[in-house]
Amino acid sequence: MHYKSILAEGFEVHDLLSRCLKQNVTLKNIRVPDNCEFTADVKGKDWQRFLQITGNRYRVIVTKEKGFKPLITHILSRRMTLVGSLIFLTVVLLQTSFISEIRVFGYEKLTEREILKQLQEAGLYVGCSRSVDIDRVEIKMYRDFEEISWIGIELKGGLAEVTIAERPEPVVTVKNDEPCNVVAIKEGYIEKVIAREGKTSVNKDDFVHVGDVVISGILEIEDKTYSRGKGGPLFRYVHAEGEVYAKTVYRFICYQESNALEKKKTGKTVPGIRVSVGNSTFNTAAMIVPYEISVYEEKKILDLLWPLPVEFAVNRVSELTLCRTKRNQEEIEKEANRQARDLIKRHLPESAQILNKGLKFLPGENIIKVTILIEALEQIGQKKSFISPGACSEKIIAGYYCLAPE
Repeated sequence: MHYKSILAEGFEVHDLLSRCLKQNVTLKNIRVPDNCEFTADVKGKDWQRFLQITGNRYRVIVTKEKGFKPLITHILSRRMTLVGSLIFLTVVLLQTSFISEIRVFGYEKLTEREILKQLQEAGLYVGCSRSVDIDRVEIKMYRDFEEISWIGIELKGGLAEVTIAERPEPVVTVKNDEPCNVVAIKEGYIEKVIAREGKTSVNKDDFVHVGDVVISGILEIEDKTYSRGKGGPLFRYVHAEGEVYAKTVYRFICYQESNALEKKKTGKTVPGIRVSVGNSTFNTAAMIVPYEISVYEEKKILDLLWPLPVEFAVNRVSELTLCRTKRNQEEIEKEANRQARDLIKRHLPESAQILNKGLKFLPGENIIKVTILIEALEQIGQKKSFISPGACSEKIIAGYYCLAPE
């Protein structure tokens, strides 16, 4: 629709309005303050007929134009505005059509790199379309990672938030009279091995993966007199025991905002009172809150318990404004260290000794990505049985003797 807001001045304006009505000239929002002028909105298609009716008897002033036609004309007349609008629409379209960032939450044993790599193979990666089949991605993640018991993917504009829950590993106990190895339950660099029973399989500074044998419970017997005439080496199985200390590395990702939201008082306040008698309360601040953002402050003047509980207080509601301020590096590092302490408390065992801690900041437009690296010294050994039916061709139960394992 296209309308022109006009001011018409002249004598006998009521006669002019009557003639417009007879000739079907559409007028809206008519205001007649006196007999010599009136204001109204004239439909664009009736504008020429309206001018013919007014002729030279009335002075007509166009005060404003409304509708799509004047808006488009105004935009086309300003090329920079048009170009800026197109760029803005393009940016909005790109941000809402493609994934620009992926954040992963909830992982402990898995690494963010492993998860992001598998998400990319499943079809979710930075730069992919937002129309990606989320159900298909989740199903593939379940198939590829047995450690995942639950995964949820939520799209927020160009941001994809991936939350996972890892499956707890079943605890397998080893009997004290059962042969076993001591294996690594975490990746790390070996610092020290104390083997109380069994043979050490690794050296200092060796890197071990999860499941690697660090103290072996299979000991070779070099005396051939015990071979009983059978060829091949003879082994003795023992219940391996000991402590394995290794340097482990934890990598965490957290995020911080570049700007801080501050609340400032504008100086405008509304004073009030609060009177409480027993369970009844009268508070003027609850009745009058003229500000969208405000803070409530109160000072108690009277507090009696006998003969009735009576309280009297004066209060005030102060208006607040919200503003964003750039956070300095010191504030960001302080908050990052607090996040690091919280992550250490939640994810590292209490017996672990922190050797080193490093923070890496990757600033973005509004979000700062913080990578936290923790180096810790901890005990990573765990007993694991290796005896199963058919594990060796011959076995003497009393001493766990057998030939070379099959």
